[in-house]
Amino acid sequence: MANGDLLSEFSANDISQFRKDFFQMIKVGAEIDRYYGEGQTDLDVFIPKFEKLSEQFNRKYKGIKIKTRKLIDSYKVKIFIKEKNIKDFFSNSASKIPGLKSVGRTNFSQIDVGNADKFANFLDSIMDKLFLSYINPENGTSTVAAEYDRKEKMVEIIYNAPEILNDNSACFRICAFYALKHGFDKKIEVYGNASTFGFYNILDEIEKREWFDKFNPKFLGE
Repeated sequence: MANGDLLSEFSANDISQFRKDFFQMIKVGAEIDRYYGEGQTDLDVFIPKFEKLSEQFNRKYKGIKIKTRKLIDSYKVKIFIKEKNIKDFFSNSASKIPGLKSVGRTNFSQIDVGNADKFANFLDSIMDKLFLSYINPENGTSTVAAEYDRKEKMVEIIYNAPEILNDNSACFRICAFYALKHGFDKKIEVYGNASTFGFYNILDEIEKREWFDKFNPKFLGE
């Protein structure tokens, strides 16, 4: 993984530890969501177990928080980072990832950063939502959508599972930055406990397309 910018202050071992824990949480959450949509009977075991594991994850990594939410037909795993507003989120992390191509309040390609005047005006007027797209020869293309949650008093990262499970994506690197910048408790076991769920059917190609649709930024307003 290329980590010469936002993650350069952290050791490769620490980044790898977070990656293992985080990826496993996202994968298990995705499978519980699939079970939830199918009405599987094991949910009364899986959901309490996963919510307890989420609490362990949150104690281990102080700068990032996983919360779950049950809807009528889905089980959402929500990711929050400890940043007090969207402007600080952009200046402290998102702006430091190479390859920022465009920004917007409602979509990923509203303003090209090459237009200096429009970009400067946009930065002055950032409110509670932010859409960012990146293109980089080394890391490829990626996107980040973020929204300030006034109830949680944190910034929520709106993600799709396939992208955030790419450790070169801007979305993953931002999550790793906040998770590691506040330090973490190496004594708390997350990966091993998450592995005990025993899920094997995790995000095949069809499901990947479904996840891209499901986590389209249009859901920001819901």
